[in-house]
Amino acid sequence: MARDRKDLGARKFVRVDLRKPGFLIPAPDAAWIQCYILDISENGACLDVGDLAVPKVFGLSLTAGGEVRRLCTLIWRKGELVGVRFISARELRKGVAPAGEPDAAPKKAHA
Repeated sequence: MARDRKDLGARKFVRVDLRKPGFLIPAPDAAWIQCYILDISENGACLDVGDLAVPKVFGLSLTAGGEVRRLCTLIWRKGELVGVRFISARELRKGVAPAGEPDAAPKKAHA
């Protein structure tokens, strides 16, 4: 259920409680790992990943068949919970860095 606008505080996007299984895709050819999607917004999601190591950039399938997927960047971690922001392929090509980590973007090699 969506939260009222007055409950958002400083949030730009309304969160929707989802509480359903999802699948973390750590790399293009890697096995999918089940996680639990707690809530979701237009911009990102909160996931329960247990003690799983989560890469800075990964895929997230919202369905078991992979019909709905998002590219994500890790923003924060608190125990078994992680907050992710959805990113576009264009942002990934530009070397997007998670908020608070400006040096995480790939650096160009000097010739």
